[in-house]
Amino acid sequence: MSVDVLKQLLLDIGIAEQTLTEVEPGTRLRADLGLSSVETTDLEIQLRERFGVRINLWDKADYTMEQLAVGIREMPR
Repeated sequence: MSVDVLKQLLLDIGIAEQTLTEVEPGTRLRADLGLSSVETTDLEIQLRERFGVRINLWDKADYTMEQLAVGIREMPR
């Protein structure tokens, strides 16, 4: 999975395109993008439904885009 695919997924769950214009690999989901608890949970659901991965976005302080992309790539399906 790439950061660009994650950006598209975030757009799909309702994150404003303007918010995502300056996203970099080190951008954090909650601290930098401001994902709410509902949006974070929705992202977990979309990752499970679209890519078959179960990832707990609450198991660490805050994922960066790159950490999430790499974590998803390395997960068994």
